[in-house]
Amino acid sequence: MKRIVYCLLSLAMAATMLTGCGSQSSKEGNTVENVGAQGEKKEKVVVACWGNQMLDKYNQYLCDQFPEVEFEFVLATNSTDYYRFRQDHDDMPDILTVRRFALKDAVLLKDYLYDLSNTELANTYYGSYLDSYTYDDGSVNWLPTCAEVDSLIINKTLFDEYNVPVPTDYTSFVAACEAFEAVGIRSFVSDFEADYTCMEVLQGASIPMLQSIEGRKWRQQYESGATNELSEEVWLPVFENFFDFKEKTGLSAEDASYQNRTPKDMFSEGKAAMFRGTGADVISFPGRGEDEVLLMPYYGQTEQDNWYLTYPTFQIAASSKGMDDPEREKLILDIMTAMVNQEGQDHISYGKNMVPYKKDVTLELMPEMDNLKPYVEQNKLYIRLASNDMFRISKDVVQMILNDEIKTPEEALAAFNKELAGEEPGTEIVAHIDTSYSNDFTPEHGNQAASSIANTMRVLSGVDLVFMQSCYVASDIYSGDYSQKDLAYLAKNDGGWPGLMELTGDQIYTLVETTLSMTGNRGAVCNDSTLYVSSGFEMDITKKDGGYTLNALTIDGKELDRSATYSFLIYGERDWYMSDVMEKMGVTEVNIEGPKAEEYLTQRLVEQGEQLEEPTDYIILR
Repeated sequence: MKRIVYCLLSLAMAATMLTGCGSQSSKEGNTVENVGAQGEKKEKVVVACWGNQMLDKYNQYLCDQFPEVEFEFVLATNSTDYYRFRQDHDDMPDILTVRRFALKDAVLLKDYLYDLSNTELANTYYGSYLDSYTYDDGSVNWLPTCAEVDSLIINKTLFDEYNVPVPTDYTSFVAACEAFEAVGIRSFVSDFEADYTCMEVLQGASIPMLQSIEGRKWRQQYESGATNELSEEVWLPVFENFFDFKEKTGLSAEDASYQNRTPKDMFSEGKAAMFRGTGADVISFPGRGEDEVLLMPYYGQTEQDNWYLTYPTFQIAASSKGMDDPEREKLILDIMTAMVNQEGQDHISYGKNMVPYKKDVTLELMPEMDNLKPYVEQNKLYIRLASNDMFRISKDVVQMILNDEIKTPEEALAAFNKELAGEEPGTEIVAHIDTSYSNDFTPEHGNQAASSIANTMRVLSGVDLVFMQSCYVASDIYSGDYSQKDLAYLAKNDGGWPGLMELTGDQIYTLVETTLSMTGNRGAVCNDSTLYVSSGFEMDITKKDGGYTLNALTIDGKELDRSATYSFLIYGERDWYMSDVMEKMGVTEVNIEGPKAEEYLTQRLVEQGEQLEEPTDYIILR
């Protein structure tokens, strides 16, 4: 494994940033001691979570490791610019996490983050990798967890059934595509509605070019800010390769609309032979149930040109605020150490589907990823270029290619560079919020920021009741002016989905009871900050050492009618949480096509020019 780590390190070219939550200067600071369930005082630590994957065992692990800490977890926008928004309000979280990262974006936050360069924690990383996180002055703000591998997932059983050889290079990949298309099976599909897929497939199809001397030289210039345009020498061949990939795989305008679950469902039903995915997807979507699936590389012209695409699962950093207190500094560093040590990374890579970056961590790979090992040893792991502009513009240009709005590689290169040279959209002021609301949880009032947004969603959607995990509201609601981009940061997380359904009162009781008792799930409750907010009904809950129990549900103080039927909107994780609670309730029909939380904010504040609904006292926590 040491050889694996060294090979990975030599490829690192960027570091990642974390998304945040915290307290305004007008509120009590993050260093305030809070009274726990048994009356003991606890030190408050705000942790901003890049995605709801951290709700699945990882946050509970932190709570178990540090019982003296009152953690506040929020699910924030996975963007380094989100932290600029939080810092603008003097509201940086204590510990930050982010997956999407580029040095050119992260440097803007350097003055507000703690320098980790002289810590024992930084010394546990190989120096060759740590160099990629080190600024010119020697300081280090960010450290990675483990590496996610993201490439092509194939259904080997389906290949065998149709006597199609598993590809070894691009020519045999094209032959496999032609063979499956001839029998009515899609050869390759992916969720091109997502910006990350557009960016990764665009880069993945041309890794040898991007890893060439010219490609690495251009990337260094781009990351350092020396250039802000794509080099024709490097990127025209990239677009030429993507156009060929599009033609050979039969991608079309329909693929541009595919959301995350669509290609996975097609793969699970045997309607597609390959899709872009991660090691986690290999575990979660094993073909038709018992099929043999493999995570394969992006194919090059020869087998020696094959590469896997990777990126750190997420990075961690700490706010410099409050770190002049030695006891506070030690606590934060202890928590960060627990986040990335062996046990911490075991909770991230519990499926044995990731590769470590640290000297003192060993992660075993599952059999479905055995073919990855020689690529690691041969230094064939490409780390994606993931600046904010790369995500945004890759989606714009790739979707225009799929929709036949851009017809040549030359047009694609010109369109990409035109957007790079232009102003980023969404930065003008579009709304004003008059009243601020805190997202601090209190037993008497719950999370007032989350309540305000949940009430707004209920009014705009026209449903009777709303049930949303409160940590999806990622910060206080600040009073003041908002751009479109900053407005979305209040409640934008890729993992949050609306689920509209009809439920009886009995089913609602089952929903809340199941949710409170759930463990090891991306909708699990691990502490007060991850409790759910209700709109249109109230919850009476008791907190015990073992978790939370439901006492009663009421509407306007009167017991909820168990025999009545209500239109109900659940807002949370779709594939793990929502499917599990629906099974418990005996519900099979759900509409997930409705607006997301940030879209409701736009509708109320921008399109209607009105204010958010006032919060309500939706919970009694005993």
